[in-house]
Amino acid sequence: MGLGPEYFPRKLRAMVRLMASGLLGYAVLAFPVYARQSLQVGDVPPAYLGRASTGGKVTLSDYRGKIVIISFWASWCPPCRKELPVLAAIQKNATRDKIVVFAVNWKESGDQYRAIMRALKDVDLALVSDENGYFGGEYGVKSIPHMIIIGRDGRIAAVHVGYGEDEIPALVKEINGLWRQSSGPSTAPETSPQSPAAVQPGTDSG
Repeated sequence: MGLGPEYFPRKLRAMVRLMASGLLGYAVLAFPVYARQSLQVGDVPPAYLGRASTGGKVTLSDYRGKIVIISFWASWCPPCRKELPVLAAIQKNATRDKIVVFAVNWKESGDQYRAIMRALKDVDLALVSDENGYFGGEYGVKSIPHMIIIGRDGRIAAVHVGYGEDEIPALVKEINGLWRQSSGPSTAPETSPQSPAAVQPGTDSG
């Protein structure tokens, strides 16, 4: 069954309006599956994350010096569909120079993934297919949405399972804090006084 427009509005502006209007404030749901032990804060994540819809292989070391957000999700998961526009808005506000988001479609068929790509073609998110759950297994995913935030030093800085609208301010604060942290001499310094997620993801600036 294909994805209807009620799942994924075609324009990011429309999704941000939904978020701002309070339509995303639903209870967090979790869907249990069998997986490996979850990665912990401070761990180095697996190096490879498949191929992105934006083209090319995803090798996390290529993003050292940026904040990387990896979110495992599926189209049948209502909280996941509510989380995606939040992540898209955060990346838009911060720009890819500071934050890169990978939305990993977890355990859905290739046909469904292609339908999702078409539905989200106007949304600035890098999609990754995890049809057989391999990458989810590498990250110890047991329920979705499952978000991993990787700091500028290439190590896991935070792990979040589930989604609720009331968590957005804390997430923005967490990301801003990670950007301000020093990640060593190999990382280019911040060139703007504005921290990456300083603009709240519910703001429509245009």
